[in-house]
Amino acid sequence: MQPPATALLIYPVTLVVGSLFSVLSPTAQGSRDHALYGTAGGPLTPATPVNYFARKDNVFNLYFVKVGWLWTTLAFAVVLLSLDAYRTPSSQRLRRMGQATARYALATLVWYLTTQWCFGPAIIDRSFVVTGGRCEHMVPSVGGSGSNHDDDDPFGFHSLFTAAACKSAGGAWRGGHDVSGHVFMLVLTTSMLGFETVGALGAGDEESGRRKWSVRFVSVVAALSWWMLLMTAIWFHTWFEKFNGLLIALGTVYTIYILPRRVIPWRNVVGIPGL
Repeated sequence: MQPPATALLIYPVTLVVGSLFSVLSPTAQGSRDHALYGTAGGPLTPATPVNYFARKDNVFNLYFVKVGWLWTTLAFAVVLLSLDAYRTPSSQRLRRMGQATARYALATLVWYLTTQWCFGPAIIDRSFVVTGGRCEHMVPSVGGSGSNHDDDDPFGFHSLFTAAACKSAGGAWRGGHDVSGHVFMLVLTTSMLGFETVGALGAGDEESGRRKWSVRFVSVVAALSWWMLLMTAIWFHTWFEKFNGLLIALGTVYTIYILPRRVIPWRNVVGIPGL
């Protein structure tokens, strides 16, 4: 029992709906512009109404999305340690656990190279710099609510090549193509947990309190990830930046979960959840 490949259509549909809402809703458009441009280097302007989810400091972004792979890992571990497909002693148990671990390791590697480190700056940071982006020194504007950049760069901000280092130094990441890391990670998280959970349950898991609470926890992580994907689609990034984040995620999901259904040698390495 596996989700059909067409189930992945939920992600482009989510991004299209969110992006259209951000363009067509006057309230969303104003809040989105303020979230993107009005807060760089300074606090939110009190007089400007901003949706809570348009703020980068909202609690869900800080404690869920920013540490999203930790929640993904916990949910994956719950599936692996609590569902019968991986717990019940059988001739298939060790093979299933080994292949599940390989799938998780491969997804983690792609996440790490894309968003954290790739022999230096992560792939997202490298693409931003290659397309003309750089770290700029942000200074308060005359009105106190906006910001301008210091082209003289006396503090060496232009030499910072990662978004994290730029932010830590008090600069702003501007000018390049900023592939949406949020879209990439949230799509990868929800699809990964969906394939793993449905596959494990389809392997004949019996109804139990352990199974019920395990599935509930994984479902909450997946549902909140989808919700934050929708919020990202509404409030942040351009259409093209969101599309590229989606493309990287779907390419990863296809390689790990769809391709093994057709390519036997690859299936022998990463397996199929529940089989």
